[in-house]
Amino acid sequence: MTDTVLAEHTVIDLAQARCRDYWLHHPVLGDPSWDTFEREAGNPIYTGAAPHNWPVNGFLFRDPPSDRWYAYISLYPRGYWPPGGVLMLREEGEGWQAVGMALSPDPHSFEGDGQRAGGTVDVSLVYEDGRYHMVYGWCDPDNQRGGLAYAWSTSPEGPFYRSQSPLHDDAHQPALADRYVRAYAPTLIRRQNDWLILHMMSTARNAGGTWALGCMTARQPEGPYTPPQLVLMPQSQRFHPPLVEFYPQFVHEGYVYAPATSVALNRSFQTLFRAPVEQAHRAEAWEIEQYGSVWHDEVGEEKGIWGQTFAAQVAPAGFVRGLYPCKTHNDVGTIHLARRRWGQPYRDGFVLSAPNGPALAVLRRTVRDFEVRVVARSTGAWALCWGCDAPLGPDRPYADASLHPLVRTRRIELRCINSDYRIAMIDADGSEYTVARWSNRQPMERAEQIEVVRVGGLVRIVVNGHLAWQGTLPSWSGRIELLAEAGVILEVDRCELSGALEANWECWLSSEGLAGSADASQAWQPVTDEHFRFGIGHVSTQPQARVKWNFAGTCVRLYAPCGPEYGQCDVWLNGEWRTTLDFKSAQHEQSQLRWSQDLPYGRHALVLQTREASVPCDLIEVKSM
Repeated sequence: MTDTVLAEHTVIDLAQARCRDYWLHHPVLGDPSWDTFEREAGNPIYTGAAPHNWPVNGFLFRDPPSDRWYAYISLYPRGYWPPGGVLMLREEGEGWQAVGMALSPDPHSFEGDGQRAGGTVDVSLVYEDGRYHMVYGWCDPDNQRGGLAYAWSTSPEGPFYRSQSPLHDDAHQPALADRYVRAYAPTLIRRQNDWLILHMMSTARNAGGTWALGCMTARQPEGPYTPPQLVLMPQSQRFHPPLVEFYPQFVHEGYVYAPATSVALNRSFQTLFRAPVEQAHRAEAWEIEQYGSVWHDEVGEEKGIWGQTFAAQVAPAGFVRGLYPCKTHNDVGTIHLARRRWGQPYRDGFVLSAPNGPALAVLRRTVRDFEVRVVARSTGAWALCWGCDAPLGPDRPYADASLHPLVRTRRIELRCINSDYRIAMIDADGSEYTVARWSNRQPMERAEQIEVVRVGGLVRIVVNGHLAWQGTLPSWSGRIELLAEAGVILEVDRCELSGALEANWECWLSSEGLAGSADASQAWQPVTDEHFRFGIGHVSTQPQARVKWNFAGTCVRLYAPCGPEYGQCDVWLNGEWRTTLDFKSAQHEQSQLRWSQDLPYGRHALVLQTREASVPCDLIEVKSM
């Protein structure tokens, strides 16, 4: 990320790919994406049908002997229960054909109870020496037990012969990191001297709330395998995006890549992890290859990526194909394909996807006097915002999280929908009022061109080359943001900005810390208290409770109130203990700076771990550069 601060009158197009790190990429708030994925013709290649209306968790496979492409799709009903089996699709010319079931649950196998079948889903394949080795996930009819299992065939189309006992049964699995029990959604990988399974791990009965990537190794594909160990998880002391799931992984040129998709309300954000194949069983070998800007949604994909992440394979021709699930407007699952050149991950111009809830592109700089020109195409309501000085964070620290209500305060928004425009001011308490409203009667192309010039308190707005409004507005310094309302895809061709950009102190709420720690317990309770910065926060209910803020910047500052009921906590930064803080005081004190640390620019993880039951969690400030 560049440390350049733009001088006044310098013009930069912030929609160019080289500027992508000027913007915030966040699993909940939004991810302006410069990715180069293009949808393939013929989508969707499969549409769910009763009783399995939700086909998800696909695996894409290129058969080495025949060079043919296969897709193995897990069949689920609405609500995911009871799970079914795995359908095979084969690419035929310009289309895909169903060729039968790769796996079907059997009441008389280990996942059944003699009368009822369990579930056999989420497969992956490796071809070696004339055999197709498959691993998959299973669960019993009541979802009390589950784990991983093995099958093999001499053809990618089966029949697949299943082992009589599972590779892994979570009935015998002690909880890892005090929570991870269920192993599922596996990817089988051949290494030089052994076989590796990378797999998801979740809480008992796959109840969710927190997800990790685990691994097992064996000398033979059918096992026996080593017990699971965790390689990526939000509970680590390292930077890790909150609220993401893995499956499946893919191998290319000596590395294994693990896409991870957000399970927030908008499931558009992706992180791409990677590790050397031969070291992928070691947690320290994993790194983030891409953080955001991996994927974008398009019109007709009603919920965005829905159901795990995209399944990818890199073809010999140098392009990567991605198989991904989404939904129709009437809640039926579909399977699609997209592709991009492997060595060309970015392009100029970005897409802000908001399939289910509002999404923000947040500029990680502040500016007072400026001129900004945005050229964009939108499927619905969007806004150009300035003077943004609100705190950031999710409305909840678990799945389906969206913008915290405070995020859309302390700002000015120029709202655009079709040919109607409105200037709205939103105060710190969330109250808003309309400054001006008008309709554009001029003919316009699909792309809108909006220019906003602010000098002191004077603001001039030009829409599609015509002066639309000018007047006086408050002139406080703040961020520029772009907002896509729920259900909108916003394509930004240009975002040209001139003005003196300065470092921004981002304020991250306690809900961001709880999301980052992925603590599925009730260790923190929300509170409304005037001594917290914005009147809200969290207080721990037990010792050893954790919060974790994952952030990128050059300085972090911790704020919290004090009071007679509070105790102590330890402060950890990037896995190193830094200090112990005591929040006990004779009288209640307003939230103020309690600890700070200058840092080299990069990704960092700040963890607070309580020593006593009652510790306040308010917010942190992060210097963006």
